[in-house]
Amino acid sequence: MGKVAYGVAGEPIVHSLSPLLVSLVHAHLSLVEKIKLPDLKKVAVVPTPGVENALAWAYAGAVPNPPDWELVGSPLGKFRANTLLQRAVDAGMEIVEADPRLPDCETPDQLHHTPAPGIDEVWMSITAPLKHQLTAAAVRYIDDSELVRSVNTMRWDGRQWWAGTTDGDGFLMVAEAFGHSNDSVLGITGGGGTARSVAAAWCAAGGKVNHQGGRRSLDENGPWEFSEDEPAFTIDFDDGGGDIIAPYGPMEGDFDARIEHLAKVADGRWLLVAQHLIAWARLWSPENAIHLPSLSLIMTRMVAAEVYLA
Repeated sequence: MGKVAYGVAGEPIVHSLSPLLVSLVHAHLSLVEKIKLPDLKKVAVVPTPGVENALAWAYAGAVPNPPDWELVGSPLGKFRANTLLQRAVDAGMEIVEADPRLPDCETPDQLHHTPAPGIDEVWMSITAPLKHQLTAAAVRYIDDSELVRSVNTMRWDGRQWWAGTTDGDGFLMVAEAFGHSNDSVLGITGGGGTARSVAAAWCAAGGKVNHQGGRRSLDENGPWEFSEDEPAFTIDFDDGGGDIIAPYGPMEGDFDARIEHLAKVADGRWLLVAQHLIAWARLWSPENAIHLPSLSLIMTRMVAAEVYLA
């Protein structure tokens, strides 16, 4: 098999859990017998306000003056950071079953017309403020991310770039896990890339959106259906409030304290893990989608890995 380089790009980005998350999922799939999986040759954080710099990293394979990754206090690619990352992954992989206190749901199936495995690939996660910036005609979209103007996942398969949005379907997973019906009215504050992806996915699944203002608005002619009815639950992409909380920050406490918190609070960690699993299922490794860990298992392992790094 070939090799893959993974990067997460945006600004700010040095706090991101994505390098840990991609390593945990890769470690899980690597244990499946007879699976064909490219070696994860490097992971990187790419701090940039422009998507062109993220693509430049993909081609060059390096970041000038790589920043410290906050979880370990040194740049990824350096011996200390790589060693700590691997030890954290090993600590997470010692857990073989999901903690029963955590909610769960199934990962959606793969999509059709996804790329075949290449030799040397690049996988990327794209976050703010890059999600609406991709306009290259050479990119092939696997879903409605071009229409929604929200790309958060990319893949170079050795021949061309593929792109998609997994934020919306990740939100559906978290909403289901925490008992919210997808045929209800969702209250959304904000209109950025993640909000557009969530609104489109929610309405495609049968729900409606009550847009509650914010620094940016949702386009009137977007692929969503508005409602003035009282929302069943809410998410605020501007200020981080609501029943599902968009951002995530550092956690404190031991393993049990963190699990107890996450069992009750649907925060950005849940959204990150869910959309990441969908990225694997639909773009990065769709041929191995049936072997992916569950939402609750990968969350359990990520908590254990974070506790190790703390």
